[in-house]
Amino acid sequence: MSVQAAEEKQSVLAKITDLTDQYVNHKLAALLLKKGIEYYREQNQSPIINRASEIFHRLTLSSFDGITVDFDEKDQPVIMATRNEDEKLTVSGMSDGSTDQLYLALRIASIEKYVSENEPIPFIVDDILVHFDDERSKETLQVLMELSKQTQVIFFTHHSRLIELMNEIATEKNYQQTEIQSGWDMETDSLSQSLPQMIGSV
Repeated sequence: MSVQAAEEKQSVLAKITDLTDQYVNHKLAALLLKKGIEYYREQNQSPIINRASEIFHRLTLSSFDGITVDFDEKDQPVIMATRNEDEKLTVSGMSDGSTDQLYLALRIASIEKYVSENEPIPFIVDDILVHFDDERSKETLQVLMELSKQTQVIFFTHHSRLIELMNEIATEKNYQQTEIQSGWDMETDSLSQSLPQMIGSV
């Protein structure tokens, strides 16, 4: 090998080494930046998200770890459910029951935040447990009982089974129950008999 060829080889190797160092440094800097952003997001999440995360964990009977806010490819915030420590699911990837539990957790956390700073307002829900099994329904009713210590909770349902579950976790002193036996017929503009609807006021 001539001296010139040897020098060219060394020059190429030097450039490769330099480019490799630059690549490693850039990748390391990007990784550290990503970790820093993730840490900042975790430490500065809205108190509502943090509280909703705790409630969601309960409503799903620990099937999910909680809720977090991530960012999509357009850098727009997206609420996601977390489980198994590092698995994240968007709403579209969740069951109807889990989706309902997530949104309910956000509603409860929001009303808790509101009543802590303002005059209490009723929290009204209408047959929100249609996709919940008995155990998750009972846990949800328990969470609503706890919320009723901060503000009035009015729960509408057509399902007598939920009244049975409520009676398993509460006493008559904890809530009031009212049954509606009639409804208004819009066609005849008069009262007519309808299916019973139960109202639980916690």
